[in-house]
Amino acid sequence: MSKNKNERKVGPIYRVFSQDLYSTGFHGEEIGYRQDEMWRSKSRQFSRDADIVGEIMETKRTDEKEKLTSLEKIGFIILRQSLWSEVDDLDKRLVVKLFSNSGGWIASMEEMLAEEYASSFASDEPLIAFTVITKDTEIITWVKQFRRGGLSTENYAFYILGPKNTFEAFRIEGARATLGDDFNIIRLNGHETVASIDSKFGDFGGEFSVKIKDPVLAENEWFCRVLQCFSIMIAYRGKIREKINKGFHLWKKDKKNPTLHRYEISLLANPRKLTLKLDELEEV
Repeated sequence: MSKNKNERKVGPIYRVFSQDLYSTGFHGEEIGYRQDEMWRSKSRQFSRDADIVGEIMETKRTDEKEKLTSLEKIGFIILRQSLWSEVDDLDKRLVVKLFSNSGGWIASMEEMLAEEYASSFASDEPLIAFTVITKDTEIITWVKQFRRGGLSTENYAFYILGPKNTFEAFRIEGARATLGDDFNIIRLNGHETVASIDSKFGDFGGEFSVKIKDPVLAENEWFCRVLQCFSIMIAYRGKIREKINKGFHLWKKDKKNPTLHRYEISLLANPRKLTLKLDELEEV
């Protein structure tokens, strides 16, 4: 993943993704049953309970001397309604997916309830956890919130793999002196701010802009997809926290026992069965 020091120098913005969420489900990409069937014919990832909730815009440059062009629409965002809008508040599980303009699947973000409850129990406050799955890699990326102290802002962490068994670790932290919905992404190596997320809420939805300042990471689709998914989660995290907090206290009193969707359980399966040879399993 790493190149020479000059190429890794954090500079101006090299790539921007804007995730624009609608306030309703009435928009151009989805008009009734026939349109649903068309999208499903292009990708099985477009589930029958999918509702298109936003669009993805992008602009980028490869050289800091170039000018960033205007944002162009490159795809759309769906929300699985049967897991979020069509269930009781305590049973909600956020699952969103990103698609290209042509309907090709790009990435999925899935809330991980068991991890959230376990982390919240240990920290005594509601913490968020989710996984990101992308078309660019077979590796599942975990993004988890961590408690850092009373005066710190929100903090999340994730890592992505690089060449020759290397990896890069990142912290997503709430930007200070803001309303709490803007974030900076800091790379452990060099402790530099390599990207930022700006959030704008309005009466008609919200706009979540990912700005990448590292020229190498700007070309890393895996890294970009994780931040795109995180930016969408920002809009839902208030409801997620309320759900965890209420469910946590009800569970402690034995008044509510949460259950896991089988798709979440499938993400917890032993990955070594898929990535290691049979004889290697005996050595781990």
